Amino acid sequence: MDKSFDQLMIDIEENDNCGYFPIQVFETQSEPQTAALITIPSIPENDEPHEVVGWCSDNGGMPCEVTAVLVGDSGSGQALMIHGGDEGIRLRPTSSDSPWVLGANDQIGEPYLLLQTSVKLVYS
Repeated sequence: MDKSFDQLMIDIEENDNCGYFPIQVFETQSEPQTAALITIPSIPENDEPHEVVGWCSDNGGMPCEVTAVLVGDSGSGQALMIHGGDEGIRLRPTSSDSPWVLGANDQIGEPYLLLQTSVKLVYS
């Protein structure tokens, strides 16, 4: 049986979380998994586990659902993409007790993350 998937378009306009990011289109290669929060074992340049939420423009910026899906990646064949709301995603170390806000010094905003397919995610 041939299983076909969709295309995923990431289009992030200028915002306080991660700034403008030009339209990117990816071919999905799995069913997406959505959660309120995803924990990843490490992020590039930091080996500490991080929590990831989607970031939406509602009410001046707030957490929303975050999604992980396998996508085609010209560099490695396949990658694990984590993407979120209309203002990208937001990450914080699992050791942090700061609330999800734009002003938190230990949090970063990104349009999305591309990770190796071997990364083990925890969905909450």
